[in-house]
Amino acid sequence: MTARDIYRFINEQDDNTIQRIIDRLEFRGQDPTFTGWLDAYLNKLQLTPSAQVLMLGCGSGVEVRKLAGRSDFTGKVVGVDISPALIEAARRFAVEEGVDKNVEFQVGDAHDLEYADDSFDVVIAHTLMSHLANPLAVIKEAARLVRPNCQIAIFDGDYASWTFGYSDPDFAKTMDETLIGFIVNNPRVMRTIPRLLSQAALTLEETIPHIFTEVGTGSFFLGAAETYAPLIAQAGLLPADQVEHWLAEQRKNNEEGTFFASGNYYAYLARRV
Repeated sequence: MTARDIYRFINEQDDNTIQRIIDRLEFRGQDPTFTGWLDAYLNKLQLTPSAQVLMLGCGSGVEVRKLAGRSDFTGKVVGVDISPALIEAARRFAVEEGVDKNVEFQVGDAHDLEYADDSFDVVIAHTLMSHLANPLAVIKEAARLVRPNCQIAIFDGDYASWTFGYSDPDFAKTMDETLIGFIVNNPRVMRTIPRLLSQAALTLEETIPHIFTEVGTGSFFLGAAETYAPLIAQAGLLPADQVEHWLAEQRKNNEEGTFFASGNYYAYLARRV
């Protein structure tokens, strides 16, 4: 059995898997390193206080709420996601955090949206490109929707670089590859973004590279292991006993201070001229 990106096919997932996805998105959205990277590229965008912002693939709305809650922002953030379940969660969380007046959530496919041309001051795709069937089509759609001389931000992981330490090198490689295939559709897409931006007639202004490494103890990556490993076993992608041993060793390494996991991320800022 071949792993399929559970985010791309989220509307085919059961309630347990969807809840795990929501929990993971919320956990990830509170990680200080991850939120620091979000702030890093948001601070470089030319965001006026009253800007109209579109967030493509908004998930449970963590990044939408983060932007809407900034003290220097009085505009509106529209979040779009293909999953009705994630949009429902996003609306609920926005109400709970008191930012619902500044946000709007809609179910939609980022490949083809109903908004008019030149509708937004900024378009953001945060951890979306790695899940798409056609990244170029979505970048072209973002270029259509953003106003002339305005910006597009793309942030995502280079998931082909994701790796975990494990005592059995052969199974470590197998688990890395299965895990990557289980959570993304395009593990190398961030290596193609400069070319795709050019094909969409967008001008690349800045690239912000990051490496996320947890050595000794883990939180971000250990959380990913806790979320996805049981689902991989449940789906029968790998023998359950081997997956459980891998997960048990990740926990043990964390307790003993010998944990290792790493992956690269990139933010691209581009402009429609």
